[in-house]
Amino acid sequence: MSLVRVEKKERVAQIAINRPEKKNALSPDVIKDIRSAFESLEEVAVVIIRGEGGFFSAGGDLSVMFSASEEEGFQFSKLGNEFADFVQNYGAITIAAIEGGAYGGGLELALSCDLRIASPQAKIGLSEVNLGLIPGWGGMKRLIRVAGAGTARYVALTGKILDGNEAYRLGILSYLAESPVKFSEDLAATLSQKSVESIKRIKALIGQDVYSSEKEEKLFGEVLQTPAARVTLEKFLKR
Repeated sequence: MSLVRVEKKERVAQIAINRPEKKNALSPDVIKDIRSAFESLEEVAVVIIRGEGGFFSAGGDLSVMFSASEEEGFQFSKLGNEFADFVQNYGAITIAAIEGGAYGGGLELALSCDLRIASPQAKIGLSEVNLGLIPGWGGMKRLIRVAGAGTARYVALTGKILDGNEAYRLGILSYLAESPVKFSEDLAATLSQKSVESIKRIKALIGQDVYSSEKEEKLFGEVLQTPAARVTLEKFLKR
């Protein structure tokens, strides 16, 4: 059975983690397969990540961590960090459609996406501290960027599992929807009409903690020369 399923319709792709019997736990093989799925996509503007079986992901595979040596634990964290960085910097809009729950590394994966959609009933948290662990895939630094240092401390230090309403109130989620996948599909259909060249440059700037005006000026000059910008500007000027 494939660990990942991929669907593509026009400029929107869906990558589904297909390990429902393990709550879509993220083993090294699953992480590598998700990354390969991303790398195989061509001409996409939006990618939706979801989990099969009505559950996003329970996080890093505990059986892998339990049997790992210190060096193997280091390598597992390195693999997860590099993967999360890859998703964050991917040249299309990424949406985490969270059904059921996103715990630990599952939430870290969702935080590496541009947008997070969940239902009010979803369960979300950095639960590592409850297992004597720490978030190891960049989740804390991303949570600081998304929701602020105070929220990051609260979520990571307490290990509390939040419902969708509280996660949205804290700024962790972008939207609440009773059907996260359907909402994400509708949103993706709209977002897919945006210029990919614009998307890449916006993400390049937002991805930096503090970006310089010189960097912004350079990218603005570049994007003005793209075909999408030229066509759109011409249309507006002819109105």
